[in-house]
Amino acid sequence: MSKNIFDHIKGVTFKKTNWNELSDDDVKSWSNYMISRFFSMEMEFIDIINYFQRYTNGTLSNKDYYTLLLHALPKKSYYLKYVKPKTKIDIPLDILNIFCKYYELSKSEVYQYVKMLIKENPKELIDILKNYGIDNDQISVFKKQLQIKNEE
Repeated sequence: MSKNIFDHIKGVTFKKTNWNELSDDDVKSWSNYMISRFFSMEMEFIDIINYFQRYTNGTLSNKDYYTLLLHALPKKSYYLKYVKPKTKIDIPLDILNIFCKYYELSKSEVYQYVKMLIKENPKELIDILKNYGIDNDQISVFKKQLQIKNEE
């Protein structure tokens, strides 16, 4: 049975296992991208992993990257908590329906559009709600839920 990502992380940090000691299945399960992604969750490694990533796409082979990490990282056990991005935003159904009507988009498309507008132009969202007669209390709750700052 091949190693999972956590076994590989232990292999380059705590156990310090050489590449030549890995089985063929273990070699196949190694992913420079995923290893870098997990190591970047540790504040101590962000800078060094970012620096190493310049060389992982095409320049370094999997074996070379593994060896680099093996020698560069300290012999220590780490808990690398993976932080998932929040994918769905909570929009009340009545407000969601207003945006669907206004933009003539499906609900999933409106979610993506609202996520973009929160960053780029949150005032547009508020103006749409005001034009559709939504009261200020509901608008305030909406702003708070989506962490929109008052720009009025």
